Amino acid sequence: MLKLVKLYSNKESEFPSIFFHDGINVIYARITKNEKSKDSHSLGKSTLADLIDYMLIKKITKDFFLKKPQFINFIFYLEVQASQNLFITIQRAVSGKISLSSSKESTNLIEINNASLIGENLISKDAKKNLNEILKLNIVNNALGKYRNGLRYCIRHQDEYTKIFKVKTHNEKDVGWKPYLSGLLGISADLVTGKYNANARMKTLKTTIAELETGVDNKSKGALEASINNLENKTSEMSKELNTISFQKIDESITRELVEGVGSNIASINQEIYSHEQKISNINKSLEEEFNYDISNIKEIFNSIEINLPKNLIRTYDELIELNKSMGKDRRKHLKNAKKSLSLTLEGLNKKKGSLSKKQEELSQLLLDKEAFKKFQALQKILIKDESNLATLKERLKQLDTTISLRKELETARIDATKTGLKIEELCSQSNNKTLKGINKIFSYLIKESININASFYIETNKYNNIEFKANTDDGTSIDEGFSYTKVFSVCFDIALLVFYSSKGYYRFSYHDGIFESLDDRVKLRLIKALRKLAEQHGLQFIITILDSDIPENKEGSKIHFIENEIIKELSDKGEEGRLFKMDMF
Repeated sequence: MLKLVKLYSNKESEFPSIFFHDGINVIYARITKNEKSKDSHSLGKSTLADLIDYMLIKKITKDFFLKKPQFINFIFYLEVQASQNLFITIQRAVSGKISLSSSKESTNLIEINNASLIGENLISKDAKKNLNEILKLNIVNNALGKYRNGLRYCIRHQDEYTKIFKVKTHNEKDVGWKPYLSGLLGISADLVTGKYNANARMKTLKTTIAELETGVDNKSKGALEASINNLENKTSEMSKELNTISFQKIDESITRELVEGVGSNIASINQEIYSHEQKISNINKSLEEEFNYDISNIKEIFNSIEINLPKNLIRTYDELIELNKSMGKDRRKHLKNAKKSLSLTLEGLNKKKGSLSKKQEELSQLLLDKEAFKKFQALQKILIKDESNLATLKERLKQLDTTISLRKELETARIDATKTGLKIEELCSQSNNKTLKGINKIFSYLIKESININASFYIETNKYNNIEFKANTDDGTSIDEGFSYTKVFSVCFDIALLVFYSSKGYYRFSYHDGIFESLDDRVKLRLIKALRKLAEQHGLQFIITILDSDIPENKEGSKIHFIENEIIKELSDKGEEGRLFKMDMF
């Protein structure tokens, strides 16, 4: 359980200790008649609710009142009762971390520290985890909540009565609070959470399907497969045709001029080869000739003309022949050397010609390949386009398959959500839900006792099978934020939860700020009477704040004051001594 024992600090003179007890605990604010225009909130009756919430390890924002410099050295202590023989003290320094201590009886850590340390210098997360385990609020835990979740129906500020069932965070999504409240009212929190998860899953699936179907045609799967098959055949045939085009790697610098230049070089070499071959041929002929002159033939010629050759001439000619033979040897040697040189040059020219001829052949082939490449490029452009279309169609088919699969999943999610919704709807009936019936009975009793009307709350599912919490009167009037008794309904609902779970792992206190403002005095008196009775019967603490101007009057016009011990803190506008914190207003 969780019951408040006392709240104190390391600065008693500035923040005197506050002790809580079973029954009604009144924070009473007295405003002088000539000071009615003063803001009663500055006294601290609402601030106390914030401080208790803070001490129950609430995460605070930068504009929280304790962030102001005058509180920097404060250390606060909140003692709570977790069971008959277990008291937990939460120590929280404004400028430090959190410590938890336990004891078998109520104690003051400042005066006599006989408590056992549970954890020291804890961060909020760890402190809340430890406290949640110690308190053992099984009702809260079974509703998938932690002790912080359930405080929404234990501490209400003045602006938190417009909604009976949804409090604290007005922008909070339904999944953030409805499963927990459902759990408290006898409907499995897991079931309701599962329904919201199914809703979220369906929403995600619908969005994904819509995205997949955006900007695409409405072809059926069969039509798409037929288009893909046709396009695959076309691209296959085109690929085969491209493979039949044979060409080497093409250098784009090759031109006809280059090919013709190689041909010119070959022609020039051919002329050199021809010249060298002619020279070699002439040398060969020269080498084949012999210097053979017959002197008898010469003599015969001279005799025919009756001229006799002189003897000296004949002798000289013989010598000439010998000389010519001698010279012929040197000439032949020279011719052979010249032939050898020419042959070597001719061999080099033939090799060069062969190389150039081969190059000319390759270049000529490449020119033919460039023409083939143009054809290749044209076919390739068509193939690329078709392959791109094919890829698009295949992706569309894949999307279509995914969409079909998602639609099946969506249908399954719809079926599951519907089944879950029907289970929830069944449990919304009080005849099938003893917990709901029991809490509603207490709620109706409190409404009848306080405002003397017959009313109840109920649970139903809307057209989407999502859970809804509503309250109305027997005449069918719906209780909503525009109904003047919404505040009373909210208080009665919170109290009904406390009463129903008063013997189980649940809270034992509530803090309702300003509940009597604007209420009829008769309603105030009846509500106070009902609260006293229930607090006494079930060992509960009902903390309420009230201005002296809201104290109810009896039929004679006299104010009906609270029992003396019911007032645990009296505030006034008479300076620092009348404030919650005895310091300048902040």
